[in-house]
Amino acid sequence: MCGGALCATPVDGRERPRCNGCGFVLYLNPASASCAVVVREREVCLVRRRIEPYRGHWTLPAGFQEYDETPRETAVREVREECGLDVEILGLFDVLYTRDDARKRGNLAVFLARPVGGELRAGKEESDAAFFPIADLPDAIGFENNRRILEEVRRRAHASPGWPLDEIR
Repeated sequence: MCGGALCATPVDGRERPRCNGCGFVLYLNPASASCAVVVREREVCLVRRRIEPYRGHWTLPAGFQEYDETPRETAVREVREECGLDVEILGLFDVLYTRDDARKRGNLAVFLARPVGGELRAGKEESDAAFFPIADLPDAIGFENNRRILEEVRRRAHASPGWPLDEIR
């Protein structure tokens, strides 16, 4: 805050960057992000990334939360930006802590959603957008959290022929 140098100093039981001049402590906190598991019948929507990290890999539509958005609003916006669909959020699917994005670690709110409009198309940071059968997803899935989420989607779909509709009734 005063322009002084930050030095690693014990604060609250761990080393944190702290200013020796004014005492300001820089807390390194995870980012907030949201993604959507957009399901249609027994298919899930994935986008192929045009950018790093995981360029060329398929992922769920997701992104960092803006300051004026709720996690739910972030998921809706990201789906619209990344694959052109308007969605209805059906409920919270999971909350995960992500570690494999070199840009920043984050807390990821995962929402179950269904398309209600729009037109499936790739966004500016994506090279493709498509629905895949839950039982036959592509091999090149980016981000460890996406692989975990999609494994849980497969598990739930296998356990219940009516999934996801029976889960939200």
